Amino acid sequence: MKKNKSNKKNIILILWGFLFVIAVIVLLSMLLFSLQSKTSKVETNNQQEQEIYNAILRKIESEVDELTNIKEIVYRPDGKTIKHIKILDSQTKKEIKRIVYHDDGKTILWIKEFDPQTSLQIKNTIHNEQGKIIQIIKHNSLREYVVEQYNPITGTKIKTIYYNPDGTVKEEEIY
Repeated sequence: MKKNKSNKKNIILILWGFLFVIAVIVLLSMLLFSLQSKTSKVETNNQQEQEIYNAILRKIESEVDELTNIKEIVYRPDGKTIKHIKILDSQTKKEIKRIVYHDDGKTILWIKEFDPQTSLQIKNTIHNEQGKIIQIIKHNSLREYVVEQYNPITGTKIKTIYYNPDGTVKEEEIY
């Protein structure tokens, strides 16, 4: 009889211990999940702050460029419709950007950007008739270039092609 009672007590103690361990594990896992969600919110806030900071810097740079660079607007023969806009560096007087418009004078056809020191083309952005970007061509100092192609409907990048200086394809990425 005593053995039977002590076995029952041992089983009850083991069960209580098991339940206690499970409760501790559940509490610790809840604590862990709550800490992880707070950490991800902090990371998201840091990313948002960085994006806002970058947007402000881009805005400031564009306003400074607008104030310091010289714009030459060339009109079509009708005298009203813009053909293209040349933007010149205020110090070197070299062309740093040219924006060419479709026949309507409002929708951008392409934008070419040039290095202010060398006058070599560094970027060419091509738009469709609706003004959406369909291709961006970037050049570097080694005369290698990259062609980025975009979906004209969604505006998302669909392909990037890297070229060697001799014009052969170096690498191609499809998204």
